[in-house]
Parts: sequence; structure tokens; C-alpha cells
Amino acid sequence: MPRKMRRAPENLPQQAETWHLLIQQLRIWITPPDEEPWRPYIVLVLNIESGVLQFFELVPERPAPEQLQDILWRAMQQPPKNVGQKPHRPARVQFEEAAPAQTLKPALEKLNIEVQVHPRFDEMNELIVDMEENMRGGPENPGLLSVKGVTTDLVGGVFAAAADFYRAEPWVQLTDQHPLAIRVLPEQQPRLAIVMGNAGMEYGLAVYRRWEDVERLYGFVDDPMEAIPPDGAHSLFFGRINEVPFADLEAIEQYGWEIADNQAYPIPIIYTPNDKARRPTKADLQWYEAALRAIPIFVRDYLKPDPQAGGRPYAYQPVEVEFTVPARAGEVEVHVKFPAGTISPESRPVDLFDWPDEDEAEDEMPQFDRRAMEGTLAMMGGSGFTDPDMQEAQELMYQAWDERNPARRIILAHEALEISPDCADAYVLLAEEEADTLARALEYYQQGVAAGERALGKKYFKENQGYFWGLLETRPYMRARQGLANILWELGRKEEALEHYQDLLRLNPGDNQGIRYSLLNLLLSLNRDADAEALIDQFEDDAMAEWCYSRALLTFRREGASPAAEELLAEAMETNEYVPAYLTGRKRIPNRRPAYITWGGEDEAIAYAGNYISLWRQTPGGVEWLRGHLKPPAPTRKAKSTRRRRGKSRSSRK
Repeated sequence: MPRKMRRAPENLPQQAETWHLLIQQLRIWITPPDEEPWRPYIVLVLNIESGVLQFFELVPERPAPEQLQDILWRAMQQPPKNVGQKPHRPARVQFEEAAPAQTLKPALEKLNIEVQVHPRFDEMNELIVDMEENMRGGPENPGLLSVKGVTTDLVGGVFAAAADFYRAEPWVQLTDQHPLAIRVLPEQQPRLAIVMGNAGMEYGLAVYRRWEDVERLYGFVDDPMEAIPPDGAHSLFFGRINEVPFADLEAIEQYGWEIADNQAYPIPIIYTPNDKARRPTKADLQWYEAALRAIPIFVRDYLKPDPQAGGRPYAYQPVEVEFTVPARAGEVEVHVKFPAGTISPESRPVDLFDWPDEDEAEDEMPQFDRRAMEGTLAMMGGSGFTDPDMQEAQELMYQAWDERNPARRIILAHEALEISPDCADAYVLLAEEEADTLARALEYYQQGVAAGERALGKKYFKENQGYFWGLLETRPYMRARQGLANILWELGRKEEALEHYQDLLRLNPGDNQGIRYSLLNLLLSLNRDADAEALIDQFEDDAMAEWCYSRALLTFRREGASPAAEELLAEAMETNEYVPAYLTGRKRIPNRRPAYITWGGEDEAIAYAGNYISLWRQTPGGVEWLRGHLKPPAPTRKAKSTRRRRGKSRSSRK
């Protein structure tokens, strides 16, 4: 509903002042959730004599004359409180453009206010720049054309290659575990490229000069900045318009550089250890153009499944080839080696780059651990263990699950093992919180499973199969075995993980642990579709997105877009309408997964897409089928006018 216009302030006293009215679109972005980013206009009313900023307002579109008139009326009636002014009229108002001056002249002259057309003062430009930097959080990143030797033709070639690369989607076949060594002749040394996008979060290329830099990326570091090489981390990522330096946006408009999608603006950047970004050199951009052309060709013509892998996804034969690719300056010879090296999964950290958000305390533990509740149950009905040492050790673990201090939790786990080496929960905690690599976590979980088996005894398993988890003493063992299965999966030992998941369901068909969700994903990734359908039928009343969308996926794999598949997809979309946007790439999957999910909520959609996007992509026609059922994107809503006298506007940071 339009805002009611103010009455003219004809009764206010007049002072001998000159006000200058400035209108400018700012070089910042406003990024509302679930809307396209937009650049605001600012309207400033500056008192020339005193230098006082009488009024300013951010508006989503260039203001019409009636809006400018309303702004002037408010500036007269509501002067800044911190400068001791009372409401008043100026003697004259200056405009930078003749059109609004002519339109508003009659209304202003009725108030005995002279209207002038006057160019902007240099000081006002400085004021705008300072305001933009304050809102943006720093100065603008320079444009690509500011780099010595970089031409519009070279950047245009990079953008065209990037658009074709984005449309080719090489991340469907390649993961971040598939580094490529790409040498663009006549370079002597290859650069190491990792294709980003398989997980549906960041898309593009991460580029390294040395293999040790790649290993550092997958190594254990306490701070993300430690993973950046001394000479900087090179990458070309695909982002939205608000992530592009304004100098590049102006060049895109001027020279018509190609963009594949509104989320696919190519942004070549170099991140440095001092947290300052640089733009790539001429040689870097020449390499990018060739590499972006070469990778889709390599994936299409030379990347072949490894026959020894038994159909396991993402398992390819090693290959080393040379071929030519087109570039703006002529054909270029490239040499590609796959893989560039081997990354040992056992040496990888348990939670790779899972750092807390900026507003989280680094050592903060969850305020509540559900496992601590079992201590209360044990107090009421006993822990279920007959061995006194085991009872004492498990009581210590209930304390550990309730303890918020990380160091104290680990100490309690070690104390529990000193009392009883059969305490499976102690190994679970150490795997979660002390292990720094997957290999160490695997060792702890294996010890935990063995400890649980000793504590329960072979006879117990035969007598209580089907009732596990309902019996309190089985839970430490069940936790250890679930953790073991998860780690085996991360290590690529999927068949071993599969056996553990299936056995956990045999022991506890009620599935209090949610094992069926991991098992379903694993079965689909192994192309065990018949087993996956049998699992879905076993829990046919499950209405989570994971069940509904996976049922539709399995039917589509078997029948294509049949009536049955269409019906199941419609039911799934009724259960959770947000999933298709993330699976099709209309929305990016956030870098941090939600800690909790809501049935039918967007957080559930993010969790499902994060686990299943690669499976939909590997199903021929699956994503296209989903895309055909997407609703048209909602039109961008313009934010309401925002008047601000102090503080910062929410804006994107370059």
C-alpha cells in the first residue's frame, strides 16, 4: 500500500540555507533471504553551509518526483536531533538533474524556496564512497581489467569457457577426491585442479601449484587460513551477481561477456594468508581458459570407469593424455593427468573443515546430549550390566555425556576405560572427540564394538535379537557399531559398512537410531535398487522426505516418467515442496548442514539434497524430470523504503 504523502510544510520558519539533493545507486547489494539481490538507491539531503546531513533514505528503485518531494518535506519537518535544529525550510534546494528540478519547482516555489540545478560537489562523492565502504565492510575488489596485460578479449574468452564448463557440469562425474594435473603448453609445470560442485554447494575450480598444498587442504588444521598456501589459494568459483566486483559487472555489460546462469557469474580470485583477495594474472587467466575448455572434453572422451571397481561410482582408470582445446588466441595444447596424486582417506581428519560459525564459541559443546538421559533411566531401573566394574565405568560415561567441557569429557572416557576396558561408550566418545583422523576414529570404533560384544556376551545376542536398544545395556554397543559403519563408508569400504547397517536393523527392527536412512542412501549409491525398494517397503509408513523422494527416484530409475513415478513425485512434493529447488540447483545447498530438521521444512530439504543430490544426478534424466515439475521462481519483491540515520545497512561483502 503506498505511503500517504505529507502535507507541504508552509508554516515552518525559513532559514538562509542551501540544501543539495543527491540521488545515486550505491555500489552495494541488499540480499534478502530467498530473493534476488538488488542494489539500493540513496537519497541524500545535505546542508551546504553547515555540512549537516539533513536526511537520507535507502530506496529499492530510483525515486519518482513525488517521492523526492515527500523526502524533502520530511527533511524540513524532521531535522536531525543530534545537531540541535528545529523544523524549518531552506532558502534554496539544488538538484543535479534538470528533470526533477523542473517537476518539483512549482511546489517548492510556493514555499518561497529557490530551485537550482548544480553539479555534485567532490566532497559528496567522498561521502558516498565512505558510506559504501562502511556498508560493504571494506573497499571494492578490483576488476580483472585492472591487472597488467589483461585484455577484454582474454577475459571474454575465460567467461565463454566458464559458461560452457558450467553447462557441461563436470562435477557430476568428478568429486573433490579427483584432483587433475593440467599443464597448458608451453608451461613446464602442471597446475593441480579440483572440480567443485559434486556436493551441490560451491561450484568451480580450486587450483594449486604444489601437491603439498593439496595435501594441506585435506590435512588437519585448526584454522581455515592455515590451509591457504603462502603464495595464495587460486580458484574460479561461480557465484551470484552480488559476489562480482562492480568493475567486472560494468565490463560484462559493456563488452557482453557470456554468463551461463544467474548463479554462474565466474569469479577468478586469489585468497591470501593475510585475508586479502587478489585478482589473477594474465598467465593465470590464460591457464583458466584452457583448463575450463579441457576438463569437459577430458571427462567426456577420456575418463573411463575402472573395471576392477565392480561398478562402484566415481572409480575411474588412471589416464594421461594430450589434446588441443580452442581459445580466443588460437588452439592450445594441454596435458592432463588423472589422478594428479593419491589422497589417503585414512589420514583425513574426521570432520574436514567443520569450523564453528563466527558467532559461535570455538570450544562450545552442545548444551544437551540425549545420551545423558540414559543416566536417569539407569538410576531408576539399573544400567543392565551385572559386572560392578562395568556399571561404574558406564556411570562415568553418563557423567561424560552430561559434561560440557571437552577436555573433561575425554578425561572421563579414559577413566572409564581404566575401570573397565569393556566400556563401549568410552571408545565412542574418544572416536568423536579425541580422534584427529579417520584411521584413528576407525580404531576407536572397532575397539568399541569389540568391547560391547565382550560386555554383553555371545549368548546375549542370540537371546535378545530384535529387542536391542529397548534394553539400556545394548545402546553403547549399538552406538559404537553405527559409528564404525559410518567411518567405513567414509573410507570407501561400502560393502563392510552395508553389513553393519543391515545387522543393526536385524538387532533392532524398530530402528531407533535411524539406521534405515543411512542404509537406503548406501544401497542407492551401490545401485542395489531392489534391496533399496525392499527397505522402503519394510518402513512403508515413513513419511520423511528421504523416503518419499527416494521412492520416486527408484520408480523413475525403473520406469522413467511413468504414471506411477509421476504420482509418487507429486506425493513427495506435497510432503516437502522445497526439495526440488535444491536437487536441480535453483538453490545452492548451504555449506553448513542444519543441526536439526523439521518435517516438511526447508531444513529437511537441505539435509536430503545434501545426501542425495549426486544420486539424482547419476540417474539419467532424473534432474531434468524434477526440473520439469518446478514452479516458476517467485518474482523478486522490492524491500520497503528504509530510512536510516545511524548504523549499517545489511549488504553483501565482496
